[in-house]
Amino acid sequence: MNEFLETKYKRSMLKYIIILMLFCSTAQADIKANWVEKDKKVKLPTAQINGVEYISINALAEFLECENAADITRGIGTLAFNNGELTYTLFSPYITVGDKSYNIHYDVIYRYGDFFAPVEYIIPIINRLVPDDLVYSAKDNAIGLFPALYNITEISAQQKINGLLIEIFLTEELKYDIVKTNDYWLITTIYGGKIDTSFFKGKRPIKAIYDTKAYQFENSAQLSVRLRPKDFTFVSKIKENPLRIQISIKGEGFADTVLNYSPTTEHNFTDNIIDMIVIDPGHGGEDLGAVGPLGTLEKDIVLKISNYLQKMLTDEGFKVILTRDNDRFIPLADRTKIANEAGADLFISIHANAAKNKKARGSIVFFLADTKTDQARAAATLENSSIKFETPKSQKDYISDLDFILLDMVQNEFLKESSDLAGMIERNMKKVTKIESHGVDQAGFFVLNKAYMPSVLIETAFLSNKKDEKLLKTKKTQQDIAKAIKDAVVQFKHNYDNMK
Repeated sequence: MNEFLETKYKRSMLKYIIILMLFCSTAQADIKANWVEKDKKVKLPTAQINGVEYISINALAEFLECENAADITRGIGTLAFNNGELTYTLFSPYITVGDKSYNIHYDVIYRYGDFFAPVEYIIPIINRLVPDDLVYSAKDNAIGLFPALYNITEISAQQKINGLLIEIFLTEELKYDIVKTNDYWLITTIYGGKIDTSFFKGKRPIKAIYDTKAYQFENSAQLSVRLRPKDFTFVSKIKENPLRIQISIKGEGFADTVLNYSPTTEHNFTDNIIDMIVIDPGHGGEDLGAVGPLGTLEKDIVLKISNYLQKMLTDEGFKVILTRDNDRFIPLADRTKIANEAGADLFISIHANAAKNKKARGSIVFFLADTKTDQARAAATLENSSIKFETPKSQKDYISDLDFILLDMVQNEFLKESSDLAGMIERNMKKVTKIESHGVDQAGFFVLNKAYMPSVLIETAFLSNKKDEKLLKTKKTQQDIAKAIKDAVVQFKHNYDNMK
């Protein structure tokens, strides 16, 4: 029996290798080579796909003289630099450096026997890990490596429950001192530091930072931030991968000063036991949501599902809060505010979909990120339309250009967890209910924006479709949907609690 399995495995692998060789040999004809400068001119393979310039990660690793451990069978690879490691995943636009995630906007792909990444977006992240400046010129379609002018590259800040986390990113380890002044400045002197003073001047990663000033001296650089809350203490340390000075600040008054995002944030989600769940039944009050051909209202259906889910999760030992437990309207921003103030570990928003095409059927689970498909864009537009029921004052919470541009950055730190939870819910929905599944997708939902925990939005079915409407009206389907979500939450808790 073992010999039979071994023979079968070898034949399968041989077939896989032959297919891969054929793919590489036929596709290689499309590859380009562009000039890249590093002391001398060398050729580096790139490929233009759907108008986006991609670069060979393996060739880039050779150019930078760093190790590239790529595993095609697992679809994952790691670039190892002296200052940390960069991990990329096939078919994903997210790469990680240490415990931080970054969005490179387009998926890592596999072409010509190699992994490729969008050159314009991966270069700035690599620059956090190399001592020199890696520069990309879109005009010349070339990259070059030049001696770095600065070794202090960025500052970020993140709100904490009782304070603030500030990080100053470096390209090399440097000694530093930090002093708090009587007029509430926190002054960091970095010996041997080189800083772009114009870049840092007035930089405010979050609202708790009132002002930022940068100074360059002969043998040191100074980066000063003025904090709004006046009474605080701090501790600091050097962190690696990527290299940075991490300053933990504690004090009163920080909770009211949160802005929308931090471009590079650190969050150890697995430090917390998952026990508080906020369930958000969509719409309510004058906001009916979708209306089915038979007159079924989305706001009523999702409230019933949410009530079933609340009971099931409570029976499992979770603490559960509903954003609404009756037929009333709640502004979109207030829904996540409830979750944030409760210290929720998960936020689950429940909806029913609608489309002009009455034949459209099925469920889909979303997490917050840049919209990729027309279907996701349509769903986000439909659910975001609830804003029209809000006052002009509350509408200002969502419709600034900054909010639209940075929707996918708000939850960078929870993106993996949100994606994992969405996948678990989708798989359980497919297993437990009779509703067709359209899988997991990502889109820019206002109701998920500013949720500082893993969060998902579930479109349970198309209320605009008569068959889906009839299913959603039944108690059994409502309970089946609730059970699918409950099972996913229990599975998610088990997986993440076991990581501690």
